[in-house]
Amino acid sequence: MTSSPTERAPATTTGAGEYLHGLDLLRVIASCAVVLTHLSAWFALNHEEFWLAELVERGLVDPLHLNPRLSFLGVALFLLVSGVVVTHVADRERPLQFLRKRVVRLLPLLWVVTALAWALINLGLRVSAEREGPLDLGDLLSGLALANFFQSPQVALAGVTWTLQIQVAFYCYVALTIPVLRRRPWVPPLGLALLSFVLLLLNNGVQTAMAQQIGKLGVYLPVVCIGQLISLAHSRKVGPVAATAIGAVHFTLFTWADKVGGYTFQGEAMPRTLLVATLLVVLLVAAGGPVSRSAVVRGWSKRTYAIYLVHLSAMYPLYDALMPHLDHTLVAVLGLAWAMLLAEALHRWVEVPADRAVRRWEKRRSAR
Repeated sequence: MTSSPTERAPATTTGAGEYLHGLDLLRVIASCAVVLTHLSAWFALNHEEFWLAELVERGLVDPLHLNPRLSFLGVALFLLVSGVVVTHVADRERPLQFLRKRVVRLLPLLWVVTALAWALINLGLRVSAEREGPLDLGDLLSGLALANFFQSPQVALAGVTWTLQIQVAFYCYVALTIPVLRRRPWVPPLGLALLSFVLLLLNNGVQTAMAQQIGKLGVYLPVVCIGQLISLAHSRKVGPVAATAIGAVHFTLFTWADKVGGYTFQGEAMPRTLLVATLLVVLLVAAGGPVSRSAVVRGWSKRTYAIYLVHLSAMYPLYDALMPHLDHTLVAVLGLAWAMLLAEALHRWVEVPADRAVRRWEKRRSAR
């Protein structure tokens, strides 16, 4: 996200047909933040310094008092954008159609990247913060179904896929509440606040892997819902005062969960980082300048899901192999270039064909 980085251009238009170029720009910013976070994290994990990481700390993290290495900023942006996009799409699709489209578009790339990460791990390579031991077929199957984070001990595979669990849960909630969302659009966001509170309350202090993952839903679903409220306010389906009030409830839930501890793990400035991300989305969602309208931004935006999923599997093995022998800046650039090339290949040969197949299937279904 992914946005979800999984959502495509048709979802970024208003009811009047106006294309929201700002969402493309936000996806680009989010993908840059996520990749930069993990690039900086590699040096931190290896107890080394890198000039770009230090520049980001001095120029952004310290003045704004954000999480180290901009951790969570990119993820927060993706989740917020997902809430904006999904809420708009839900306004013109039937519940089962909505859920089917979201999940089917998410799966093909997830399956390919998960299989790639599984293979790299079994070759002894590192694709996340820690080196994992050899994995069996069961680990692969659980990763393909996003069940790997419920295992004890956890198996990360493509570690960033934990956010897809949040998005799938939100897809299910939106699908269930589409009829209400169309008649009383303020009700589903308020209902999700209550659901998140219950999930946090029931799982607080429980130390099982299942409880931890369910608790994470209670933490991060409010982030996606804030994006939903931005969408509803932008389309004037919910007044700005009501949207702000309900959004404040979700922000309070997120802050409370962060203070309770055990669910958020990316730094001590999670609420502040979410606030900065929310302000960015509010300011840029309707941006229509030459940068947000550029072909580069639009093309990059379409590839953010592939970038998000594959960048760790592309960068970390290459950095582990080359950083001890070559100039750090050169290897960092090579890793970024390799990640972009691999993401481009996945977009062209997996994501686009899968999306076309889904569209053809939907057309035939509509014709029947």
